[in-house]
Amino acid sequence: MQGTSDDDKYEEQWIVKINTGGEYQLSKLQATILQQEISSGNRGIILFKTFSISIPYIAEFYMDKRFLRNALTLPEKATEPEYIPIPEGEWKKIREEIHQKLGKGFPQG
Repeated sequence: MQGTSDDDKYEEQWIVKINTGGEYQLSKLQATILQQEISSGNRGIILFKTFSISIPYIAEFYMDKRFLRNALTLPEKATEPEYIPIPEGEWKKIREEIHQKLGKGFPQG
């Protein structure tokens, strides 16, 4: 449909870096509030629930991530290649070579 927005389907993570070296992660709503305050000419402090940001000290303000809400994401481990063990005969040869190089006898058993 023309004129519809998909913004409600997405969540965003914003980063605010302060001149003093601090860095804050903001949600989409918090970033919108901060943008409105900056554009309205406010030069004071924006107070959120657990932290505050002083507008004059903002060095950088940018979107870091944008992702679908409620999207299923696999953990990194699930995307790693499958572990394939070395065949038993090949492993025995490798062990024998290592023991010979070290000058130790190959343990039987």
